[in-house]
Amino acid sequence: MPLLVAGFIVLFFVIGGGIDSVSVFLHALAEAEGWPLQTLSSGIAAGAVCAALSTPLVGAGVDRWGVRVPMTIGCALLAGGFVVLGLMNQPWHFVAANLLLGPGFAACALLPITIAVTIMVPGRTALALGIVGAGASAGAMVIAPAAQLMVEAFGWRVAYITMGAAVVLAPIPCLLFAMPRGRLTTPARESAEESPQDPQVAPPSLKQELRRPGVLLLLGALALPGLASFGLQVHMVPLLVDLGHSDRFGAVALGATLAVAGVGKVGGGLIGDRLGPLTTLRLALGLDAVAFALLLLGSSVSIAGLFVVLHGLAVGTQVAVLPVIALSILGGERFGTLWGILQLGSMLAIGLAPVVPGSIYDATGSYLAAIVFWIGAVLVGLIMAMLMRVQRDDPIER
Repeated sequence: MPLLVAGFIVLFFVIGGGIDSVSVFLHALAEAEGWPLQTLSSGIAAGAVCAALSTPLVGAGVDRWGVRVPMTIGCALLAGGFVVLGLMNQPWHFVAANLLLGPGFAACALLPITIAVTIMVPGRTALALGIVGAGASAGAMVIAPAAQLMVEAFGWRVAYITMGAAVVLAPIPCLLFAMPRGRLTTPARESAEESPQDPQVAPPSLKQELRRPGVLLLLGALALPGLASFGLQVHMVPLLVDLGHSDRFGAVALGATLAVAGVGKVGGGLIGDRLGPLTTLRLALGLDAVAFALLLLGSSVSIAGLFVVLHGLAVGTQVAVLPVIALSILGGERFGTLWGILQLGSMLAIGLAPVVPGSIYDATGSYLAAIVFWIGAVLVGLIMAMLMRVQRDDPIER
């Protein structure tokens, strides 16, 4: 229970505030400073690439030392990144800040906490992941609209400094008092460590581990829907403004989407533990494709509201079940390292997410082609999930 509470708090501030409110600041910087969306999107993409490159190291660090060491390093990187954001006066400063923030987010929050919960909470793992992940959604629901109000009242600089303080300081009590100490172990892993292995049998290499059946399909199911959802998240406020809504409506819709995603994480976790995570993932991706298609039908408030509900539920469900599927495919012995490597591949693809819609908008003055691109990415991810198979006796489809 302390791990779930601490994970919820950390994700509330670090992900809900530091990442999920980025669309508010993207629009504010473009409006106030006249900086082009493509440059700002490139800064976010650079941060995503740096986060991706750091994930194998973070995963290996969690396997070796547990979560506290990587998370402490992550807090230090986040502090440096938000200092740059608070002081910046040129577009390239935004890019430089994200070079620090990307690895900071990877090391401080989602990756180590996901690994810890997946390994240490057997049985109802998808539900536990959903509860912890709901912290990010709750944070976005509160922080994204609050950030918009703060930008309007005091300007983007004060808003960034205030948010940075919350993002950096919130994980510290959790690190000191609630996060598990030392290496992460399960009862099965502990008994395996007590039993001496046959010295004649060499353990599989990382290359052999990554060649397991289903790994490439898992990577596609991670990367392609993520490419769509993160691209939409970064550009949601300017997208809704382009469709005729106000800045405030866009910020509220962003917060509402991530709030509904919190419901999707918990509900998807419950469904995943009952129907099986793989079946649940397929249903979520189908729902997500329908949600994106709604954006092609018009710009009314009712369509926007229905999109918020469907997309939020779909994304939340994916967050809850994907690590459980990954644990079944990758095994628990070096799960942190292997999951980090898969996150590297996934995040390198997702690093394109902010750039593609930003470039399309700058070239055409519309997000229409970006919406079509997002629909295609989700559908290909669904095809990969449909092709994925698990062993009949695997608990993933119990």
